[in-house]
Amino acid sequence: MCRNAKILLTMSALFTFAIGLSGIFVNVFIWKETNSFIVIAIYNLVNYIFVPITFILAGILAKRKNGIGSLRIGLLIYALFYALILLIGSREIAYICFLGVVHGMATGFYWLAFNTLSFDFTDISNRDTFNGFNGSFSGITAAVAPVISAYIISRFSGISGYRVVFLMTLAIFLLLSLISIVLRCENCSSKIDFKRVFSSNCKEWGIIRKAVIFWGFRDVIIVFLVNILIIETTKSELSLGKFALIASLISSASYMLVQKIIKPSRRILSISIGTIGSFLAICALVIKISHNTLFTYITMDAFFLPFFTIQLSSSTFNVINRAHEENMRIEYMINKDLMLNSGRVISLIILITLLTVFKNPSILKFYLVFIGLAPIVSGYFLRKLKTVLEGSCE
Repeated sequence: MCRNAKILLTMSALFTFAIGLSGIFVNVFIWKETNSFIVIAIYNLVNYIFVPITFILAGILAKRKNGIGSLRIGLLIYALFYALILLIGSREIAYICFLGVVHGMATGFYWLAFNTLSFDFTDISNRDTFNGFNGSFSGITAAVAPVISAYIISRFSGISGYRVVFLMTLAIFLLLSLISIVLRCENCSSKIDFKRVFSSNCKEWGIIRKAVIFWGFRDVIIVFLVNILIIETTKSELSLGKFALIASLISSASYMLVQKIIKPSRRILSISIGTIGSFLAICALVIKISHNTLFTYITMDAFFLPFFTIQLSSSTFNVINRAHEENMRIEYMINKDLMLNSGRVISLIILITLLTVFKNPSILKFYLVFIGLAPIVSGYFLRKLKTVLEGSCE
């Protein structure tokens, strides 16, 4: 891999460490202040609405120059987000939608840039390796960070521990902004093609869009639902940190395993293993929500998901290569994100509706079954890309 790719991998690991420090605890902090799934769902809903909007803005900037500017802006807005949390403190419920907007903008700028630069700094011969190492390195940093945060939070009373953790996260994002200065990339000097942004483009990309939108249905689990269930069951941030540590270590090992054993001829099998395994993991929670079933879910999900996610990520880039539309990679990335966040938004609207109508947290079990089936549907569409998964970019 080239120097830029190695720097990007390093930045990705640091980024994951920063998100691992505070990401899961932002939702926990909101939960402790409101004790309401609906408020947390609204915060995430606003976030997911603004991510694709920002993707378009970041795409316009990246097309005129390159993805590095968007990356740097995203990192600075992440720093702003955690600065705002420190300033607002326990009054954040009054600013919940505003915080969702800021976080959505940070996410949009960063991930548009990261996805674009990941494409620019790799090719079809080393893309699986890049994604495998990225998943593994990020898994290791994500394993350590939540335990550190949980330990710090447990050592302080009230919200003081949260403030220390958020301050550490702010510092890391400022450091990442400085590291981004050493990245180098050629300028594009072109305009964004909005037809590519909003259309299904080629047949293979249409399949990717369907796979991604159903994958988006599931993301809500990871963002807040399972983490809140762990807090409510164990009554301990440290337990949440330990669960995250175990999950990240297993996920990191799984990413390396997939990278080593899954060759082109086995990619279809890899998708089936990942999607079926992740569904069986959720079934444990549907039966009963307890310490044991949460642990079962965390470990199974961490092991099986990389079998699917590596194939989804690599297939996305490979379809662009096969279509010979590398110069439209930014439009494709925006198009993909529109589908991903559409799935997230639809899933959250369903969750908010269920909680509003039934006013009973037990309805979450039915919701878990619904989003647990989503990756299987996503995998069904992805398997249709057999020539992309098992072939070359020719």
